[in-house]
Amino acid sequence: MRTTNTHGGLASALLAGALLAGCGDNPDPARPDPKPAYLAQIRRTDYGLPHISASDERGLGYGVGYAYAEDNFCLLADTLLTVNGERSKYFGAQASYDVGGEDAPNLPSDLYYKLINEPALVQASWERQTAEMQALVQGYVAGVNRYLREVGGANLPAACKGQPWVREIKALDLVRLMRHFAMIEDAPVLMPGLFQTVPPTATSAAAANAAPASLTLRRTLQVEASRSRKAHLGSNGVALGKDATESGAGLLLANPHFPWTGAARFYQLHLTIPGKLDVMGASLSGLPVVHIGFNKDLAWTHTVTESRHSTRYLIQLDAQDPMRYQIDGQPRSLSSKEISIEARNAGGGIDIIKRRIYASEQGPIVAWDRQSAVALRSANLDNDRMLQQWWAMDQAKSLEELQGALERIVGTPWVQTIAADKPGRALYANITPVPAVSAAKLAACVPAEFRAEAAQGQLVLNGNQSNCAWDEHADAVHKGIMPGAQLPSLLRNDYVQNSNDSAWMSHATQRLTGYPAIVSREAVPLSGRTRIGLQQIAARLQGSDGLGGQRFNAELLQRIAFSNRSSSATHLLTGLRSACEGVGMQSTSSGAMVDLGKACTVLQAWDGKAELTSIGWPLYEVWLNIMQASEQDFWAIPFDSADPVHTPRGLRVADAEVRALAQRALADAMQWLDGQGLDYRKPWGELQVAQRGAKRIPMHGGGSDDIYNYIVSRPIGDGQSDTIYGSSIVLTVSFDGQTPKAQGFLSYSQSSNPASPHYGDQTERFSAKQWISWPFSEAAIAADPKLTSKTLSE
Repeated sequence: MRTTNTHGGLASALLAGALLAGCGDNPDPARPDPKPAYLAQIRRTDYGLPHISASDERGLGYGVGYAYAEDNFCLLADTLLTVNGERSKYFGAQASYDVGGEDAPNLPSDLYYKLINEPALVQASWERQTAEMQALVQGYVAGVNRYLREVGGANLPAACKGQPWVREIKALDLVRLMRHFAMIEDAPVLMPGLFQTVPPTATSAAAANAAPASLTLRRTLQVEASRSRKAHLGSNGVALGKDATESGAGLLLANPHFPWTGAARFYQLHLTIPGKLDVMGASLSGLPVVHIGFNKDLAWTHTVTESRHSTRYLIQLDAQDPMRYQIDGQPRSLSSKEISIEARNAGGGIDIIKRRIYASEQGPIVAWDRQSAVALRSANLDNDRMLQQWWAMDQAKSLEELQGALERIVGTPWVQTIAADKPGRALYANITPVPAVSAAKLAACVPAEFRAEAAQGQLVLNGNQSNCAWDEHADAVHKGIMPGAQLPSLLRNDYVQNSNDSAWMSHATQRLTGYPAIVSREAVPLSGRTRIGLQQIAARLQGSDGLGGQRFNAELLQRIAFSNRSSSATHLLTGLRSACEGVGMQSTSSGAMVDLGKACTVLQAWDGKAELTSIGWPLYEVWLNIMQASEQDFWAIPFDSADPVHTPRGLRVADAEVRALAQRALADAMQWLDGQGLDYRKPWGELQVAQRGAKRIPMHGGGSDDIYNYIVSRPIGDGQSDTIYGSSIVLTVSFDGQTPKAQGFLSYSQSSNPASPHYGDQTERFSAKQWISWPFSEAAIAADPKLTSKTLSE
């Protein structure tokens, strides 16, 4: 095992340089050292950005694993503990852990991961990986384990120092992690459903008091719809082509909205295999590929798609035996398996907790009563094509090649792709593993009581009929999903965009229509972020934004990313101010009295934004959330599918009922903010922060779905809120020179270790909107004054 530390150096000289560095260790220079199994060079530039070079996949993975462990070893170890279903073993069954700012209880989590990552499924996923991907993963594992051996468990960062759950990792650990990422969309349903579901024959209180399966299902779907409306997982993406840019070359904005903590943190990196790969961007924790980024020919990003990747099946049970049901009149029995979970008890010993999981032919049971059961079938449970998909994208040399890889592999689990290339074209591709459920099947198989949910793309099918199973297409990459070539895509010379709405309005005038609701809904209201994006793109291209008809360059695209303007406020604020006029004391929903005049004074002066200097945003945000939760129609001009970008708009204050609702909602907002200790009369930058050690860095952006720079924060009890979710990567890439020009941020910074110098350095630049150049070319890397280099071999 050898390590050399130098400054500078070229990737093409990597192999020769590393072998020469090791010659002094060879007792017989006449006999050269054998070629090492793993060989990589890690150069770091400012902000801890690793540029990793190797001659093959094993070496590249080795360098990625080592570099990532240097920055985030404790995060990786904790995540692998989770995906192995072992949190109860070390922390107890009743404890919980953080998942992107939310608490997840250990026992349901362990049960879920023991099911989706049972050994046979994980082994099969590993065996289906290509030789390249296996080599990449094996190298990554070796790199992480080398770091652990060098540092030692007693010298790790505080979060995992000396912990009994820290161990060397294995290749199958990364397969479990990959399966975790694939199933993120279904986990919020499966995790509690598997844990809470008990057989209807049981005498437990849970069974006696259980709600009917159909009612439980409806509540679940309502919660999911609510989470979707609030853009719990989301992103913005804009790709501009030659008809929209100054240079005539492509231009991209990437802006995924993800948790700032946990496994879904991104990691910035630059990967090179000379002659084969040269790609820069960011990856999800523990995966040695670039998920969002660019190479010399094109740049791409992803946004969370509205397409659905699972369906529920409502199954009527046998009246005499709830463990049995019928398909086409033929009897079937529910299958079951027992899962054992080790749980640490109060005395420090280990208890074995056993749970039985039941399933129909369609999938695991997540709800049931004496008459019916609900099963869930997910297209992503066997989607082990993720690494192969992004590896192909990382090497693509054209948008046609990128689109072809998406259609051939169909491996991006729940994100669509927005891309731009050097010649100046823009691509939108909503190609993900969507169940093959045709319009005819929808008409025949959705129970009458769930047709409203079906219109929203949330499909519940009849589980007692074989013709309600997913269709099978001969040209689909996996049984039961739609062929990639039949899913929405659009290639243009001006622009495409998406902010988590359906494929329908990814371009203002060329609308994508004719798809089943499970793929893309049509003629539905757009989110505020989508409306802002389309409005600002149109204003720029039409020359109506006051900038003299100038086409887009990177700076103008960056203005959209950080506009921090509330879309809904442009439509509602005038009416809300009108509703405030002459109002003094106002009753809240709880009956308390507040002086509404204080809030009205703030709103009269508010600039309609969530900037650091804005005063009034949190008051408006809470008011808007209360208005939306009321489910009362308060718009003056309703939604019009012929003009979705500009409707709905206006507050219907002439309606006494709406005016009273607006006033009461404002009073409730005041009361809630007062209860949280948040003084809405202060500038937003004094209220919303990012805690980085002893520092509290002011944060712009807002958590409602109509702020393009989507940032969610949680009150921390001392008059401030800490950021937990939102803009994670903010990146622009232009192709108006010899090499791509990339500027942006990893908003929460590169390392999750509070002792690292890269724990908050980019966060401060993000706060100040001081865009950071990402060095891609050899000249830019060599010119970085903070460049260091390390060559590793083993």
